[in-house]
Amino acid sequence: MEKNTTNNPSNDNPMSDEIKLDTNIDLNDSGEISEVVDKKQKDVKKVSKNDSRLKRKEVKAQKLAAKKQKQEAKIAARQQKNTRWFWFFILLLITIILLFLCDNHKKTNFIKSQQYTIDTLNNSVFEYKSKYIEKDSSLTKLLSIYNNLLQQTLVDNRDFSDIQREILKLQRIVFLQDSILSEVKSSIDVGLSGYTNDEVAVEMKDGKIYITMQNQLMFPSGSAGVQSKGMSALKTIADVLTLNPNIDVIIEGHTDNVHVDPNNKTYKDNWELSTARSVAVTRILIENYNIVPERLSAAGRSMYFPIAPNTTAEGRAKNRRIEVILTPNLEELYNIAGTQVQAQ
Repeated sequence: MEKNTTNNPSNDNPMSDEIKLDTNIDLNDSGEISEVVDKKQKDVKKVSKNDSRLKRKEVKAQKLAAKKQKQEAKIAARQQKNTRWFWFFILLLITIILLFLCDNHKKTNFIKSQQYTIDTLNNSVFEYKSKYIEKDSSLTKLLSIYNNLLQQTLVDNRDFSDIQREILKLQRIVFLQDSILSEVKSSIDVGLSGYTNDEVAVEMKDGKIYITMQNQLMFPSGSAGVQSKGMSALKTIADVLTLNPNIDVIIEGHTDNVHVDPNNKTYKDNWELSTARSVAVTRILIENYNIVPERLSAAGRSMYFPIAPNTTAEGRAKNRRIEVILTPNLEELYNIAGTQVQAQ
């Protein structure tokens, strides 16, 4: 009997088809997993890149902060150096005066032998004065007193005890000026602590106290009427002035370089606006707080003394300001110092 050798699909093993189907499914799943893994790896790389960028920004910010601190420290060191040089010259002047008076019998010979030293000192004092003191009237007056004292010593040949008393007076004036200004600044800092640095700034320099009050605190745009918040700040200043009658006051009005609105019928230009604002503050101190008028001066400075560039809105805002400048009355301090020296 002949065997049937014809291949019959129905006779094939069904497990073979199942294996093939499963193999296809596994291959498809493997492709999807690979895509997911690749996507995750890309996400990890993206996060890592963002982290690196943030770290670079943090390092840059730290470098900028360190640079700013270094610049501030350099400025402070320069100011301290200038102050030391000033007092060095003053003490050197005192030393020369005392040397002149140690021995009246040898004064002529001593002057001749030290003429070169005196000339050198005078030149140094002149250079220092022209560089650092020219704009400071109070220190200029003090230096003038020293120069007058030296001239009177050479011309009048006054008694040593008189000169010594004058020197003690001047030393006492310096002490009184520093102590008064420090105390006044501390009181003002406490009284104005509720205001931001963008509204009020207080600084002590050149033997004076500068209180800078921005227009956003003091005045509406194009007006010289003081706002209520500005009135509160002026009350704090007036209270300090009442407790310190030996302090004189200059009120300066400043503007930016933007011209006054042509429709403004009250003020023609920045000169009139800045002057009106300084006068308005002066009148408030006199009429509301009974500050003696003889202690006050008002000045309009227009746009010609900026403290920031007028090229940006922020700079112009800083330039629109009132400056209240406090300085001790040197004549009164001289009288006080004389009384204290005589009492010793």
